[in-house]
Amino acid sequence: MSGALLEAGAARQDLYSIHLKQDELALKMGGGIPRGSTMLIEGGEGSGRSVLSQRILYGLLANGHTATYVSTEMTMRDFIDQMYSLEYKVDKYLLSGAFQYFPVYPLLGKSRNRSDFLLKLMTSPQLYSKDVLIIDSFSTLTKDSLDERNCIQYMGFLKKQMKLDKTILMTTDETCKAVDPLRQASDIYMSIKMKPSGQGMVRMVNIMRYQRAKHKVDDQMKIRIEPGIGLVIEITEVSG
Repeated sequence: MSGALLEAGAARQDLYSIHLKQDELALKMGGGIPRGSTMLIEGGEGSGRSVLSQRILYGLLANGHTATYVSTEMTMRDFIDQMYSLEYKVDKYLLSGAFQYFPVYPLLGKSRNRSDFLLKLMTSPQLYSKDVLIIDSFSTLTKDSLDERNCIQYMGFLKKQMKLDKTILMTTDETCKAVDPLRQASDIYMSIKMKPSGQGMVRMVNIMRYQRAKHKVDDQMKIRIEPGIGLVIEITEVSG
């Protein structure tokens, strides 16, 4: 009995829990995100890749983990307002120090070249001081310096962080060819596809790869985004 409990405890420690009682995302994703892993979420404009990463962020914080979020889209005020609109109240985690937020948005409206941003990702230890680093979006942040060679170099850097049990989640535009090395090497690779329906746009999350899962992982999730509720997973007949 004690051996079985010890094994179960070890399994839980291998995962960062993202469980929230209001949705089944954690269940669909095998119970959590493996420690020391890389995760890539890709999709087109408006696909919901940012909201999915924000849902994962809030799940991490609510379960006692720490995180850093780098955004190319929102100031801190905008980000907090966005999270509150989804019922993901992150201010207490900011105040406690469990969560740190770095907006790059103010730089993007200027003529400043971003050719050094990929280097900054590898020479800024503060970004990796928490359990999980989320970069939204990686392709936007590094577009002036990103090619396959640099992407491979960054992947090598991330592998060193993974050995320290750090987990890195990145979002990217689905049309960005330079991130192909990340697509091929990421432990978790998810692609969000949109298609029109009679009720608007349907968003389908396709889980292309999920390594080191502790429990069953669904191949597909149909999602929608509801103000005041957050991420909603709809019933779908397609399952892994």
